[in-house]
Amino acid sequence: MNPTWTKWRGSCGAASAVLCLFVALDGGCSSMDCAPYGCANEAHLNGSVVISRDVTVVDSRLCFGSTCTEDSIDLAAVNAGMPCALWGAGPKVCLAKTSDSEMFDLRAISSEFAENRAPPDVTVQLTLVDHASGRVLLEETRTAKSRTTSTDDCHGCWTAEATL
Repeated sequence: MNPTWTKWRGSCGAASAVLCLFVALDGGCSSMDCAPYGCANEAHLNGSVVISRDVTVVDSRLCFGSTCTEDSIDLAAVNAGMPCALWGAGPKVCLAKTSDSEMFDLRAISSEFAENRAPPDVTVQLTLVDHASGRVLLEETRTAKSRTTSTDDCHGCWTAEATL
């Protein structure tokens, strides 16, 4: 067996001899050098919502496409900051206090999306309900329009945004 064949067979691990021959002719086990990052593709829904002072806990149901989550937000724990950064934690609703005691800045976000060179627009459905009374405070559906943020030979990064 010649030394070149042995070198390729060893570098390709458990691949079959036929596959290694193809790989050797193609230039090695990896013919494309890819940067070792992944895209943080996200969809956002931003806006403001009025919530009466008598509401203390808000239940939310948030869907980005077919991925939905339900959560409760204690309004007493909401501050002026909006810590709504997440990495693979599923869709999330964040509220932040404003100078108006009944107005809250709202940000809904999801990072559950794959890379895509032709990113899709994303349907966002959000329902906010007063936990105590069951009264619907907000029920909206929006389309988050996508835009490509960067691409290379290996990655297709994008974001999608909608406004209430």
